[in-house]
Amino acid sequence: MKYPFQLKRCLLAGALIYFLLPGQTFGQQDKHYLDSLLKTAELNYPLIKAKRLQTQAMRYAVKYKQNGFIPSLNASYQVDYATANNITGMIYPQYIIPISGPPSKTNDYSGVPGSAAALNLQWEPITFGQRNSEVELAKGRLQYGKADEELTLFQQQIYVINAWLNYTLITDLIKVYEVNIDRSAFNLKQAQTLVTSGLRPGTDSSSFNSEYTRAEIQLIAFERQRDSTLIALKELVGGHLPAGMTVDSSLYKNLPALTLADTSLTDHPEVQLGKANVTANELALKSLKKSIMPRLTLWSTSYGRGSGIGADGSVNSSDGWHFERYNYGVGAQISFPILEVFRQKPLWKQQELITASSREDLARIELHLNTQKEIAESTFQKALQSARLAPKQFYSAMYSYKAIQSRYKSGLINYYDVIQAQQLLFQSEAAMRIAYYNAWRSLLNKAAYYGNLNLFLNQYGK
Repeated sequence: MKYPFQLKRCLLAGALIYFLLPGQTFGQQDKHYLDSLLKTAELNYPLIKAKRLQTQAMRYAVKYKQNGFIPSLNASYQVDYATANNITGMIYPQYIIPISGPPSKTNDYSGVPGSAAALNLQWEPITFGQRNSEVELAKGRLQYGKADEELTLFQQQIYVINAWLNYTLITDLIKVYEVNIDRSAFNLKQAQTLVTSGLRPGTDSSSFNSEYTRAEIQLIAFERQRDSTLIALKELVGGHLPAGMTVDSSLYKNLPALTLADTSLTDHPEVQLGKANVTANELALKSLKKSIMPRLTLWSTSYGRGSGIGADGSVNSSDGWHFERYNYGVGAQISFPILEVFRQKPLWKQQELITASSREDLARIELHLNTQKEIAESTFQKALQSARLAPKQFYSAMYSYKAIQSRYKSGLINYYDVIQAQQLLFQSEAAMRIAYYNAWRSLLNKAAYYGNLNLFLNQYGK
């Protein structure tokens, strides 16, 4: 169908006013509310809070390992009541409680009291790299926790933006459908007038009334879907929507620009998590290999001792409740786990394979993201092309609908043609909104696979 030149100019001017002017004012309000949604989700969504708490716990794990340099200092006091029989000779000390003093001449089963107090210090100033490797491993796990937290936050932001786009689309489609209901009401009123005047048959009034009722039922279905989408959005931000919600049609009157993005995936949160996993596994292997190194231990002790048996073997129970002798001692010990290397080798091999597996998993992540990035780029370009064509279809349908309305009023066509033209107009207007939504949704996908939400946020609401 060909349109007069003046009509084409009017349609083009209307399109420019409709799609360009209102978006500047309302879009900023939309953008501010989206920012509030993202902030609310970051602060309140349980999974994000759980990841944040896990990261904080890992920070304390690092501090604990760093505190390994602090000496161990133990104070003790004991009293006892026991026999004093003793015998000389060496015995393996495990499960046997030693008795001090010279051997007794005979078995004497009478008990005597005793007491002791001690202060023992043990310090390992040099561990030949063992302590440092444990600290580095704890730090590596902390970095993994941070990367996991960042990825969880990034994914949740994607979910929130996607849910918000769905909500704004359905809300805008409801507005479109309300306009369609107004058209149905107008057609019904017009048909009733023409039937009353005898220009149209009575069935036209019934047919338009049926179409009006059907439109109302469909509007209820749209509203139900809008409510469900809003409830889902509420869950994604932690159960409480921020105040000041504003939804307007500006998003579906402007298209994002086709801009070039950095092709690097280095900063993608999923890649960062994969790299942190590789690093943590490498540090775990290093820590295992350091566990066979020798340890230098410095120790010192001071203690007091009381006994109910005198040096000459006489028994005086009251002497056992207070200290009679005081001693001190210092020393150093270096220990070598000579055969530990043979026991540890299977663990080393296991950790080497786990580390190699994490490297391959990182390669898989990078390959997948690169592939999805190319798909997202192509999808975004095609979505923009479709969205630029959609208004033409809408304004053609608008012109056709008005022309058919005039012909129906003149009695040249029947009601069925009007209903068909009205449905085509509604579908083309809804398709235009959906095409704009698809363009923004494709931009969000692109930002998700590039790992940079600013690709979307910097254009949204402009």
